[in-house]
Amino acid sequence: MITNREEVLENALRVFARMNYEKASLMEIARACGLSKAGIIYYFPCKLDLFVAVVDKYVFGMQTAANKFMFSYTSLEEFIDRYAESVRQTMENLVTVLDGGTNPTDCSPNFYYYHLIMQVRLYYPDVKSRIAAVFEQDYKLWRKAVKTAQENGEIRCDINVDDAAEMFRQVFLGMSFEQSFFSGLDVGLLIQKLKFVYMLMKG
Repeated sequence: MITNREEVLENALRVFARMNYEKASLMEIARACGLSKAGIIYYFPCKLDLFVAVVDKYVFGMQTAANKFMFSYTSLEEFIDRYAESVRQTMENLVTVLDGGTNPTDCSPNFYYYHLIMQVRLYYPDVKSRIAAVFEQDYKLWRKAVKTAQENGEIRCDINVDDAAEMFRQVFLGMSFEQSFFSGLDVGLLIQKLKFVYMLMKG
């Protein structure tokens, strides 16, 4: 039997990710937690409160650049390695929580996470600005790394910094989404593709 708020959030995450917001009743979540419906309501008076708490922790909390990308670097090439390592660590943490031990649909935990994010766009209150802020933080990280590399002569001076930052981001986002349909993101392959883009920019 679950008696702590964090365990309720973990189990609710798995239910929301595998089902969806509309189908995931408080009773369903209570069963996953080993609680009565009243036990869930003790922590969260309504389903939206619970959904918001799950999203705040496992989407906005884990994807915020200040939490996800806390590292230093001396070059764009090193930034790519550190960025990918942070992605790997975040992904491993999420997969650990999302893997509830049963997977009847044979989907990767990464796919379930994308399924959750689609629901965030539909059901989280005033979500557009929150999502835009997460994307903007990530873009600024890449832009700073690319601009610094250009100023230091690591990449060509004719490279458009904004376009380059966006290209790196799209490689990551595209691979993450596509590979979620199979076994999840291959971080080694991600590094390879990011380094390929990087080599095209070198002098």
